[in-house]
Amino acid sequence: MPYLDLEDPGGMVAEPEKGRSLGFSGNGSVHPKQIAALNGVFTPSEEEIARARRVMQTFEEADTGLVVIDGKLIEKPVLRDMYRILSIAELIR
Repeated sequence: MPYLDLEDPGGMVAEPEKGRSLGFSGNGSVHPKQIAALNGVFTPSEEEIARARRVMQTFEEADTGLVVIDGKLIEKPVLRDMYRILSIAELIR
């Protein structure tokens, strides 16, 4: 749901951050001045992009349904999120 208080820039960042932490990949806006804040929250960081590349490369090299990276088990369904991150990275460059 869009954040409706146009005079609360802190809330415009805090609310979408909560959504992102729950797995949402975007947020609606009701005014153009909200777009920069939303882009800041939902644009992948350089670290996230690097991790996505690493996960993709590891899966390609392993040719299995799961891999272990940094002690964490990562299965193929995670690849969808990695593809999304890399797609966004390509679009913003």
